[in-house]
Amino acid sequence: MAHPQRPLSTRPLDLLYFVFLLIHFPATLAIDLQPLYPPHLVPSPIRALLSFYLNTSNDPLLQGAMNGGPEWAWIRSFFFLEAVGQLPMFVLGARGLYRDSPRIYLPLLIYATSSATTTIACIATVLSLPSHASPAPGELALSTQQRAMLLASYVPFLLVPLGMAIDMAGRVGGLVCRGLAANAKGKEGKKE
Repeated sequence: MAHPQRPLSTRPLDLLYFVFLLIHFPATLAIDLQPLYPPHLVPSPIRALLSFYLNTSNDPLLQGAMNGGPEWAWIRSFFFLEAVGQLPMFVLGARGLYRDSPRIYLPLLIYATSSATTTIACIATVLSLPSHASPAPGELALSTQQRAMLLASYVPFLLVPLGMAIDMAGRVGGLVCRGLAANAKGKEGKKE
């Protein structure tokens, strides 16, 4: 039996996830993945955007990834995971949600779990750094305003995927239960 497509506007959580995935796509390409790009391939306006962000926020994660020290290999590995695992899901997930396809639930569960897990590590790093009223650029310390800005940037990228993971786990569980029930019913019909 085919799954009838419901308009995205009638599915508020799917609409939230859809918009989140579409917003996350350009942000990932322009900001998060810059540490992975050869510098000569990054257009100067995009480099300027990252520079402005780093000067304003003093984001230790992006600075560490850009500087390439071995102590920041973990964040570069997260960006690599974002490039090969999450970036394709922004497109596939948005497409599947738009089409109201239950087949996207499991991939979105995997994406959301991965995204929430990596973002928790980033938030923990931001929270663990010392506070200074006016840290020097590149210093591993944050002002109160910088910490608030970073948390305002990172927390939504934890909460939406965390909610998505819980929601998609429930949806996948529902599909499994319906499939098992249909399988059991089919076996009963064969016995008769």
